[in-house]
Amino acid sequence: MKLTEYLELLAYDIGFWMSAFQSADYPLEQLGDVTDSVTAKLRAAAIIALLAKGDSDTYYHNLIRSGRCRLTYLQRCRGAGHTTDHHQASSRLGGFADAVAAADFATARQIVGLSPGTWLQGQEYEDDFCHAQILYGLIAAQPDPAHMQALFDRFATALDGRPDARLEVGKAIFGRSQADFDAAIEALLAQRTAFIEADKARHKIEEPVMIAERQVYVEGLAFLRIAERLGTTLQAEYLYLPSLARVPMRKPFPGE
Repeated sequence: MKLTEYLELLAYDIGFWMSAFQSADYPLEQLGDVTDSVTAKLRAAAIIALLAKGDSDTYYHNLIRSGRCRLTYLQRCRGAGHTTDHHQASSRLGGFADAVAAADFATARQIVGLSPGTWLQGQEYEDDFCHAQILYGLIAAQPDPAHMQALFDRFATALDGRPDARLEVGKAIFGRSQADFDAAIEALLAQRTAFIEADKARHKIEEPVMIAERQVYVEGLAFLRIAERLGTTLQAEYLYLPSLARVPMRKPFPGE
């Protein structure tokens, strides 16, 4: 099946499930699963529009939609007084990373403000929690050095000696070290390759979301967006992080 044909299937599913975010009566206990599904499909649709059509504006618009779905879910949770549902865990970075990759920092910061600031033990891995909190800190108007260092230290402790390039990329961005960033981003992309190869070995049936996310690494693009914003010089091209996904948006997001 061609990528454009996958796009038609995704558009149908997305259109059907988006109604859940438009209805205040949609059951909150079901909205977490819907959020995870819709944000993943919007991300896949964004990637396919980019790769199959060269359409960076549609790519950005779908990522912005994904971020706003995540925000709507968290707003509903806050309004209902829900604080510990596993779907709220800050390590569920999909919608946040999508917003950052699309340079929608206003939505990303609202997501941060509504996300738990504490580790939901038993519902997320501690290293993933630390990674999310580091990203949250990096987009703050004034990142707190002491808080960031505590997160780096906690992340390293949680890893217990295991390598994780996400930590090194975060440290390099925060430390404004070009050389460290260049090395860390290459390590991150090698780590991504290893993940993809392992994922291929596990899954025999490939879905559109899976196919798309193996080709473009949106969380990695979020790292690049933050790094560039903080003064890091980027290469023209990186594996999984195409330059077309980083050009300025020309057609403004239509709102909705």
